[in-house]
Formats: sequence, C-alpha cells, structure tokens
Amino acid sequence: MRGWLFTKTGVAPKLIEKEDPKPAKGEVVLDVKAAGLCHSDVGALEEASWMEIITEAPLIFGHEAAGVVSELGEGVTGFEIGDRVGVVPINPETKATIGYQRDGGYATKLSVPANQLIRIPEGVSFIEGAAATDAGMTSHRALFEVG
Repeated sequence: MRGWLFTKTGVAPKLIEKEDPKPAKGEVVLDVKAAGLCHSDVGALEEASWMEIITEAPLIFGHEAAGVVSELGEGVTGFEIGDRVGVVPINPETKATIGYQRDGGYATKLSVPANQLIRIPEGVSFIEGAAATDAGMTSHRALFEVG
C-alpha cells in the first residue's frame, strides 16, 4: 500500500510504500476511497503543540476516512466485504484515534476496529462520508457532552 507518513511538525509528509495491513481480531481492512483534511491535520503540520495528541508518530496521517471493506478480521460481525463505510476517528473503547495513535486514512488501505465503522447510506458520497464522521462526532460532543 501507499500512504503519507507524518513524522513531526515542520516536516512535510512523505509518500511511502509499505506492506498492506492485515486485520487483527475485531478489525477490518478498508480500501480507502476518500480522506478529509482537517484543521487539526493542518495544525500538526504547522504548530508543534499539536504533537501532544499525535503520540505514535511516525505514522500514516489522516483521521477522516471512508472506503470499502476489503477484508474481515476474526470475530467481525455486522459488516461484509464490499460494504461502504465511514470511520469514526476515535475508538469508543480505547480512545485511540486513527492518524494520531495508529495509522490513518491518508493511504490506499486502512486497518481499523469494526466498532469505528458507520455505514454510508446510498446517495452519500465517500467524500461526504469521510468528512461527516469527524464533523458529526465533534458536533455531538459539543452538544451532548460539553453543552
């Protein structure tokens, strides 16, 4: 697979080739179809204070992603190969974020826990699906957890 490797603030991400991810138990592999560029991604590129939340660099950048399920890990239920999905950036159980604590969506493939997937409805593009998960999570948190 190919992906954009982020190392630290002030250093341009580098396009690399690495082995395709394999799904661990409870995970799926996606063929990434769209990835969003978020304010926090730009912040991390330009301002070192963002490095406090990107704890596993170097890694593949990008926490807004959508794609097609291409592999299922052991124990995954509720999803099938070929499903169109968006990825909720933060794992609800571990709080790990794609693109910050594990490889993210600026790649051709992405391995992610199945509990972070949301089906993309018919009529919604991969681009909209990639952006909606992060924007939806941010709005929900502001309204229901903080507000």
